[in-house]
Amino acid sequence: MRSKFSLKLQVASAGLMVTLASGGCAVMAPKAERYVAPAVGATWVTARRDTGSYGSASVQLAGRFLGEQMWQGRKVIAFEGQEFTLLAYPTGDWVAQVKGSTPLVSWDPPLSWDWPLDVGKTWTRTYRVTIHASKQTIPLEVRQKVEAYEDVTVPAGTFKAFKISTSDTLGNENLAWFSPELGIFVKQSLRRTAKHSAGPGARETELVSQTIKK
Repeated sequence: MRSKFSLKLQVASAGLMVTLASGGCAVMAPKAERYVAPAVGATWVTARRDTGSYGSASVQLAGRFLGEQMWQGRKVIAFEGQEFTLLAYPTGDWVAQVKGSTPLVSWDPPLSWDWPLDVGKTWTRTYRVTIHASKQTIPLEVRQKVEAYEDVTVPAGTFKAFKISTSDTLGNENLAWFSPELGIFVKQSLRRTAKHSAGPGARETELVSQTIKK
């Protein structure tokens, strides 16, 4: 005959299992404390499909992380693409798009997220965007929210990513899936609404391949 102690131990163990199964054990929520860039020389390829005011094309674009550079007396990190090079501060804040040494677009203050990233977090920030070819500066208010932390499957594989929604006063409504492991977007869905000066359009991008993590 089983002892009373043994019976009590089984009851206690069963109760613990029920508590764990029902979520009684606290689980750490996913959080990205800061931006971590890829290794210098890392490469990737994205597939992009444009419709509406973005045009009508399906292309594949190669990218490469160049590492640290100096720009206008400040240390930046550079992401080289086929159409432009994106310059950012090491914190991940976007400074400018350039072609060679010529600025195409710049943001003041730099376009940034509110780190750390965790699900449900929202923020609103204002900027001045300069289009250098036309010497035009436009005020911009951006509202963003971390919608989820989820698996996203693209041709390059399945990645854990923060899903971030963005809307702004220029008429853009975007979704982006950012992989903290890779340090880049693995998927984006960019939408111009009827409010946009160029009219409605869509740009969809997905990561096709990468050498950042193997």
